Amino acid sequence: MSRAALALVADDLTGALDAAAPFASDAARVVVATCPDALDAALETGADVIAVSTRSREIAADAAQARVAGVLARLPSGMRVVKKIDSRLKGHIGAELAAFGDRSFVVLPALPEFGRLVRNGAVEGFGLARPLPVKAVLGAAAARALVPDTLSSDDIDNALAAAPEDAVLVGARGLARALARAMGITPPVSVPALPAPVCIVVGSTDPITLAQVDALISARPETAHHRAPSGAGTVVPAGPALALVQATDGPEAPGPAVAASLARTAGPLLRAARSVVLTGGATAEALLDDLGETCLEVNGEALPGLPLCRAGGKVLVTKSGGFGGPDTLVRLLDLRGSMAAE
Repeated sequence: MSRAALALVADDLTGALDAAAPFASDAARVVVATCPDALDAALETGADVIAVSTRSREIAADAAQARVAGVLARLPSGMRVVKKIDSRLKGHIGAELAAFGDRSFVVLPALPEFGRLVRNGAVEGFGLARPLPVKAVLGAAAARALVPDTLSSDDIDNALAAAPEDAVLVGARGLARALARAMGITPPVSVPALPAPVCIVVGSTDPITLAQVDALISARPETAHHRAPSGAGTVVPAGPALALVQATDGPEAPGPAVAASLARTAGPLLRAARSVVLTGGATAEALLDDLGETCLEVNGEALPGLPLCRAGGKVLVTKSGGFGGPDTLVRLLDLRGSMAAE
């Protein structure tokens, strides 16, 4: 039986890692289950904090509710549970909160340090064309939910301190960071650099990620850039010190099918790489499935909001599609001379 005191339940893998990373420290072990089937193995590690991806963003709402309910039923009694949601309110949030029954909720999706705030009950700011009313996506839970304005990290800290003890906390990385602070967790001072060869796999088509890819190609013209329409392409050979495999527009296909094709296309480079950067939740899930990795130990963050793990002898960094500034990938590769081999 796990000794974990906290479980984080997310609807995709990058979200689970985003929420888990702030808890990683020299004093706390953090493990992420990449799918519900890996939850028992994650619990058996004895980690202090457990996160799990229910892989429910791209499935039907009723199936998403059932999947979250199944995870909740398997968690040890007395464990505190936080529901991680997308800061731009994607996914089946109302259906997944219904799995918690008639409990009350405090909903804190803001990311103040990245300019994504909650004002007058709506998410606004970076990456959003217009404010998104939070209660509009909560379904029946809206009647039992508090959605405080959070314009700063201090606001999230204060809302967390004032939250009823029996309320379910619902939010994004900003909430996770506030909860880690409240628990007295100090993040590690440093994390490993990225040894070459490095393989970046981009499944997200979010404009934020596309701008990051453009900036990387401009700054690192030596990048071996492989475009894969709808994830499919010629299987690329191993070898370059820096390779980028990107899903581009192609024949219409469901997101999971594109991610699976991308995993096959990038497979040789992934296996040869010592460092892997994955962008997009479905992409991360498919590629880690292909590598046979179902439990990830989180070591910290390579950059704010970019969780870093070690898996299968590789350094692994993940990034949500809508996360980061245009220079995020460039900064990641410049981090502590990351292109030098260890």
